[in-house]
Amino acid sequence: MEYDQRRGSARERGYGARWDKASAGFKRSHPLCLGCEAIGRVEATTITDHVIPHRGDMVKFWDSSRWQPSCDWHHSVVKQKLEALFDEGRAKIDDLWLNSAKSIAITRDLRPPGGV
Repeated sequence: MEYDQRRGSARERGYGARWDKASAGFKRSHPLCLGCEAIGRVEATTITDHVIPHRGDMVKFWDSSRWQPSCDWHHSVVKQKLEALFDEGRAKIDDLWLNSAKSIAITRDLRPPGGV
């Protein structure tokens, strides 16, 4: 709860109308989840993910070259594991892409073939 208060609301972190518009355009241009594509699955993009956690840095937030298309599962499960490894120094920036070897290994470990 304290973390959420320090973090601020989504709108306070930059997720306002401008983001909604930019994200919608990105998802139209990238309709399939990068992580799912990497393992041969077809899953719609539902989230525009910041490859590098921006943590309030608006330069990183708006760097669209570091956005990737993600389904809910990849964002909520795989990306969280990747970011934890990154924070521990056990993953590099390039590992945070959902089509990286590290991401593919995590995906295959946690998601059975044909599974959710």
